[in-house]
Amino acid sequence: MPYTPYNSSTVRVGPGTIYAAPLGTAEPTSATGVWVAAWVKLGYTTGGSTFTRNVTTATVDVEEEIYSLKTVTTAATGDLTFSLAEDTATNLLLALNAGIGTSLQATSYTTLSDGSIKVEPPAPGNEARVMIGWDAVSSGGAPTDKGSRLILRQCYQTGNLTKSNVKGNTISTLACTFTMEKPPTANPFAFYFGTGNLGALTP
Repeated sequence: MPYTPYNSSTVRVGPGTIYAAPLGTAEPTSATGVWVAAWVKLGYTTGGSTFTRNVTTATVDVEEEIYSLKTVTTAATGDLTFSLAEDTATNLLLALNAGIGTSLQATSYTTLSDGSIKVEPPAPGNEARVMIGWDAVSSGGAPTDKGSRLILRQCYQTGNLTKSNVKGNTISTLACTFTMEKPPTANPFAFYFGTGNLGALTP
């Protein structure tokens, strides 16, 4: 079905749901496929999330022409940024590059005698890479045919970790910037678009 412009159903709003998983976790197979149990929901955010892809280019020039002959890509970077509003040990370990689920670095946390958890950053060189997922369905509701998704297949948290604690209604957040790396056997990221007009292509 061809894409129909000026359609309100293709204008999306809302923050969606953010997931993290160990490297190699099975991805949803479609815009409505399930997120397997290894994908951990990261909970509330302040300000939602922002996906950014930056491309560095260079021109190929010759003396005999004013305009460049072509433009080539020399580098590309991408990341997903968000501030986690749930101040949990799981989220802090993720923000410290200690991993999640089966990739969690055992030396980064200790369960103490009273049941509390001590969290420490991983030693340099022992940081864990993770997968990051985003789903347009907010709070993990049932998928719809209008859905869209994003998978970042290998990420490293490159942001400056800041934890503020002040009086009043200011939330103590964990600000994260998950930067993409090239995975061994796939593209760094993939978008999924649902059926209907949202996923339709131009003729």
